[in-house]
Amino acid sequence: MAARYLPRSDAGLVVWITNLLTALPAQAKALGMSPTEYKDAIDQAKAVVTAIAADEAKYADWQAAVARTADLRTEALTEIQRVIERLKTSPGYTEETGKALMAVPSKAAVVHLETYKPELRAIAHGGKVRIHWKRGALDGINVYSRKLGETAFTFLGHDSSPPYDDSRPITPGEVREYRAIGVAYDEEVGQPSDILTLALTA
Repeated sequence: MAARYLPRSDAGLVVWITNLLTALPAQAKALGMSPTEYKDAIDQAKAVVTAIAADEAKYADWQAAVARTADLRTEALTEIQRVIERLKTSPGYTEETGKALMAVPSKAAVVHLETYKPELRAIAHGGKVRIHWKRGALDGINVYSRKLGETAFTFLGHDSSPPYDDSRPITPGEVREYRAIGVAYDEEVGQPSDILTLALTA
């Protein structure tokens, strides 16, 4: 079990270790640390900071890749949708043609959207809250949040590619509540998710 003085978040841990790397050299001799013990502590501390930095770099690259894919998806699907909508005006277009192109939603899908309830889970990571959800039959979700004790939820944003990151600064001891509702064809559909409560640390 980690000591209570160790920060839980990566960002807080980097600050803590940076302070340790500054303070330990001045205290080591007075506290009777052996050279081997001192070197091991310093090396381990530096290894953790390096690993966290590498994770953050990979995470930033992943976010950039996801953003590029989202832009490509929006551009490509907008054009494909435009083509299909034009084809629908053709004299030869029939409902069977639409089904072949999958341009006619099935009745089962409509019923599913009417009752769809997003499922959320969240973790605090790198100074932000990451909300995981599944697309399923949805085009995306609208995310809402409030502080514990508040009555009204505030709209945070729309997300079409899981996960959703809430990058608002975290206040130690803050407790946030999140809720989301599905979006299809640019409209909110289905039922709101269960309220997700998350206690945050630095």
